[in-house]
Amino acid sequence: MTQYETGPTEQWDDIATIDRPKWPKVIGIISIVLGGLGLVCGGLGLVMMPLAPSLMKGALEGDPVPYGMVPTATDFIIAGVGVLLSVLLVFAGITAVSHRPATRVLHIAYALLSIPMSIWSYLNQLEKAELNAQWAKDFPDNQMAAGMDPANPAAAAGQLFGLVMLLVIGIGIPAFYLVWFGLIKTRPEQITGGDEGVY
Repeated sequence: MTQYETGPTEQWDDIATIDRPKWPKVIGIISIVLGGLGLVCGGLGLVMMPLAPSLMKGALEGDPVPYGMVPTATDFIIAGVGVLLSVLLVFAGITAVSHRPATRVLHIAYALLSIPMSIWSYLNQLEKAELNAQWAKDFPDNQMAAGMDPANPAAAAGQLFGLVMLLVIGIGIPAFYLVWFGLIKTRPEQITGGDEGVY
């Protein structure tokens, strides 16, 4: 076999052995799924928020809408920003799956914005829970009052669930993005792959 015959084959073999890192696809898919869920849930919540009080009138038996369920400007701001952050996370995931270096900046931006927004959202929910508890005291005979009483195990479980979601999704995952993209995967070739093989 001559040099002319073996040269191109060896060249293509060398190219074939250069694999891109697999972790960007894993993180990218997770980000797309989380962002997509946030987009659907947040979008539906934003649409339903102004309609909720009128939909509840039948169950209120003539009593006013629970104080914490009356939409406020803060609720709309938090929901709107949440939808925008979900869009950002979806784009960050797409760039990760595509092995684009921009995914690092997008994930870090998402994390830096998401953590304080998640804390603000949780504090807002605690305030609304207190308002609903006051409503339950004001209208104890209403069938909805029991579910808003802080002494009710179901209400306590709901608050605990909200805290867990805050710690895992609202803070835990964004904190992981900060560490992963801010301290570990800081070089473009770690995302795109290349001759260096630094993944």
